[in-house]
Amino acid sequence: MSETKQSPGRALYERDEHEWIAAQISALESGQFNRLDRGNLIEFLSEITTRDRRELRSRLTVLLLHLLKARFQPERLSASWMSTILVQQNEIRSLIEEIPSLGRRADTIAVQAYRDAIRLAARETGLPTSRFDPTTPWTVMEALAFDPPEPAGER
Repeated sequence: MSETKQSPGRALYERDEHEWIAAQISALESGQFNRLDRGNLIEFLSEITTRDRRELRSRLTVLLLHLLKARFQPERLSASWMSTILVQQNEIRSLIEEIPSLGRRADTIAVQAYRDAIRLAARETGLPTSRFDPTTPWTVMEALAFDPPEPAGER
């Protein structure tokens, strides 16, 4: 029966991620690189970048969905839609400011998000997907600059 050698930090990594992170920080700060859980550290850092890209794509999808709904059904624009647009704009701006390299990839990520937004917009508006532009009509910066009008009757 062969046993696979488990890194010393693996058990901690699996038991308590925050304590494991603190141990990795301590090892780095003290220069004790032999205490680093290299395998899990590489995996963890890779997952963080994937998570951040996924979050940006998700937020762009929601923003683009609501921009499409506002464009194609302006009569249905509500305070809820406006709030969603503003919240997503704020969160996307924060992500881009905190992670500049993610901001440099935002327009590429928006292409994927727009495809998702079209599918959702078609479902929510009842319009066929062919009614929507095949490519996003907004750059990320344009989508972030969009200032939704006040909904009718709520002025």
